[in-house]
Amino acid sequence: MCKNSNHPFPTMSDAEMKDPKDEIIEIDALDESADTEDESSDGTNTEDEDTEDDDNDESIESKHIKEYIEILTKIAGDKYNYDNYAELLEVAHQMNDLDKIRQSAEIFAAMYPLSPEIWLRWLKIESSLATTDEEVEKVEKLFQRALSDYYSAEVALEFAALAMKTNSKTIAERIWKTLIPTYGLHTMKGRSIFEAYREDTLTKDGDSPASFNRLARIYEQELKIPLRNMEDSYIEYKLLCEKYKDVLTDLDVEKFERRYKQAKEALQRMLPHETALAALEAHCHQERADLYRKYIADCQTLLDDDEVQILYERMVTECCLDGAVWHEYVRYLHRCPPDAEDNSASPVFRQTELDLVNRALRNCTWSAELYVEKMRIVERQATPTSKMTILKIMEDVASAGLQTPEASVKVWLEYLTYLRRVTDFASEKERDILRANFDLAWNQLGRTWGVLADPQCKILQYWGRLEYEALGEPNKGRDLWYSVMASSDNSSRVGLWIEFIEMEAKRGPEAARKLYRKSITTAGLDDPETLAAAWLRFERCNGTLEQLISCQELCNATIEKYYKTISKNGPSNRATKGKRSEAIGTTAHKDSDASAAKRQASSMDGTGGSPPGKKKMKRTNDNLSDTVGERHEEFKTPAIPPLHNSSKTHDLSKQEPSKPQIVIDIDSESDAKPGGDQSRQVFVSNLSFEVTETDIREIFPDLAIESIELVASSSGKSRGFGYMQLASAEEVPKALSFDRRPLNGRPVFISNVARDKTTRPHQFKYSSSFEPNKLFIKGLPFNLGQEELRRLFEPFGSIKDIRIVCFRSGKSKGLAYLEYEKESSAKNAVLKMDQHVIDGFTITVAISSPPPKKNPTATEPTLSVGDSGGSSSSLGSGKKLLGKWDVKQKLSPMIPTAVLKRSAAAASEEKPKSNDDFRKLLLK
Repeated sequence: MCKNSNHPFPTMSDAEMKDPKDEIIEIDALDESADTEDESSDGTNTEDEDTEDDDNDESIESKHIKEYIEILTKIAGDKYNYDNYAELLEVAHQMNDLDKIRQSAEIFAAMYPLSPEIWLRWLKIESSLATTDEEVEKVEKLFQRALSDYYSAEVALEFAALAMKTNSKTIAERIWKTLIPTYGLHTMKGRSIFEAYREDTLTKDGDSPASFNRLARIYEQELKIPLRNMEDSYIEYKLLCEKYKDVLTDLDVEKFERRYKQAKEALQRMLPHETALAALEAHCHQERADLYRKYIADCQTLLDDDEVQILYERMVTECCLDGAVWHEYVRYLHRCPPDAEDNSASPVFRQTELDLVNRALRNCTWSAELYVEKMRIVERQATPTSKMTILKIMEDVASAGLQTPEASVKVWLEYLTYLRRVTDFASEKERDILRANFDLAWNQLGRTWGVLADPQCKILQYWGRLEYEALGEPNKGRDLWYSVMASSDNSSRVGLWIEFIEMEAKRGPEAARKLYRKSITTAGLDDPETLAAAWLRFERCNGTLEQLISCQELCNATIEKYYKTISKNGPSNRATKGKRSEAIGTTAHKDSDASAAKRQASSMDGTGGSPPGKKKMKRTNDNLSDTVGERHEEFKTPAIPPLHNSSKTHDLSKQEPSKPQIVIDIDSESDAKPGGDQSRQVFVSNLSFEVTETDIREIFPDLAIESIELVASSSGKSRGFGYMQLASAEEVPKALSFDRRPLNGRPVFISNVARDKTTRPHQFKYSSSFEPNKLFIKGLPFNLGQEELRRLFEPFGSIKDIRIVCFRSGKSKGLAYLEYEKESSAKNAVLKMDQHVIDGFTITVAISSPPPKKNPTATEPTLSVGDSGGSSSSLGSGKKLLGKWDVKQKLSPMIPTAVLKRSAAAASEEKPKSNDDFRKLLLK
């Protein structure tokens, strides 16, 4: 194709395009114009202006050529720079040189897949120039390549225009066989493809019975697919059937109507997702990927495998730089491979897993997961060339350059694992090859990443375990594991020590004991209790009495030191978990200021801690000290005062002196309770300390509030609770309905002001029984709001209410209750959304069935009067009188449950025997 700097890609000369008469008229007009200009000008020669224009064109052209060559030089020096390729192609288009456009596009395509926009710009030029069947076939191959790079409905529509343009039925049929099975499934653009197909069919076949029957088959094929505006096609089909009912054959109305109804129902489910995708801005790639995941999860059961695959194709096209979406697509294709024989012409359905992962890696050359997936695919194929192919994959990894050391470690581990599976460990040569690859991996990671390379030494851990086991060199394995433990903070990881000891135990108990002793004395262990318990169990199974005692002493010393460090520096995350280990005992004396956790560790074997015969103090009282008064000032929480009814309470002074109690005087709400009519008051709490009376009035505009009294501390600061005096008692239920309304990010708790719990109405406003139309959802992202939750679950039915459970601070607990109008909606939501993943959180969805709630008055003091007069006290519930079964209850742990139940039943059923009863027994 010749280049023309003034007209882009001309196919005919200007003389060929003009009529001769028009040419004469134009020449005359030009002569008149020239005469006028000569008369009005000072004799300026227009030829000079033409020369200047030509010079400008030549300078622009030479500038473009120079720029084109410079970019080619850049590409030769840095072949992975995407922007250079895009710039080269843009310069070629500015030059209006088709040869340069082709050349630059091929250079671009050799390194990266071309985007649909780039293909479309090129293909429109090629299509407009193709006139002969041979030229059309060349353009057809370009279209096939474009559709293999990305799934693009726009490119497909241009391809359909080429089919309609060509006069060759063979070429047209080949194009339609490519487009219809693939792009006819596009929910939003599929109908346009079918419309073009029907129009081309009528144009090429003419009006004939065969043509009308073929047209009917096309309609039937279209109307079983959920496509936007399919109602219009349905009307057209019905009109066709009515008009040509005498010539149409093989019409199965019942089957057609059933399929159309199913497609229509599926479309109703799909359209909200399509609307959400269309509303997203182009740069919102992560949000788009999440919407597609939700789309697929919601509609997968309603669609065929081919239709689901099209959704994956659209997702990877629109989020092509997200390695995760490509990986998900590869895993789907592994689970649901398409039948290539059914759609052999389709570039989508004829691709294999390997084809797809190669497409993915052309887009995401940095994705370790995709390289791992490719190695597994090649290994599953088990061809004679599999080893060489996997080796080539590792070479591609090295040339591509992964972006993080963790990604490099992941790929190397997969490669070494593959080598382990194919290694013949009976062959010394193959064992040495495997060792050489481990050594290569370790050294290459070190050269590439330096100190950042594999700080946890996963490569050496794997290598060392193999040396202990399959490679048969435990001494080398031990050396490797010592290197592991000496690296980074691995020596503080108890899990690694236990794994090391487990392998070393194969060399004998003494080797394991030596390693236990070394590990327990290592500074900074993250969980010494677990390690100590493991060593103790080992000595119980394998050691002598002296070895067991030595183990206990060393472990106790380590744990004591560990908890001293915690008491000085504050508990770590691991320390606060409250783990319990096996008993490790000693009679060593413990300092009185040791923490409860320290005493727990020292008394785990039951022989240490408190002196014999002395009852242990409760854990809740262990930390009481002289600073109690200080804590009273810091924690002034409202407390419910004891009941003043003498019939239900007992004087604490009557308790036995041998059972001392520590009583902490805490400020109560009763001291701050205002006067007024309690029937018109409500108690508000969980307020931020900065909240004012004005703030409270603003969030409750619907309430008639007479006054608000916020309770303050002695320093004058708000204590976060108070009382609202309402205009009338009728306002109280209305106020209670506003419970948990947010204020400054915290839910405001509103409760009845009644003090006596026996007279306080039960205010739990949520059902405690099975609710078939309500969902209980847990595992939600903590930043997920009501609107996002509504959008997730609204496709299943009309939502009545949503409640996200929050902490007092207003932060979400990751739990929610969602109530539907209908039970069927809730059931469908459970089936579709249970174990759904949202922003990396896997949620659990179930029908709400709360456990039975306790008696509201269960916290009140309860008294039981028995035959004996003994009494015992319970913290916060007054005195408790001992009944006749109290002693037996203390002994019950020593008696088997079955015997205890039988004896209790017998005791309750038997009556005292009379003399006659005994006489009868003796006479038997």
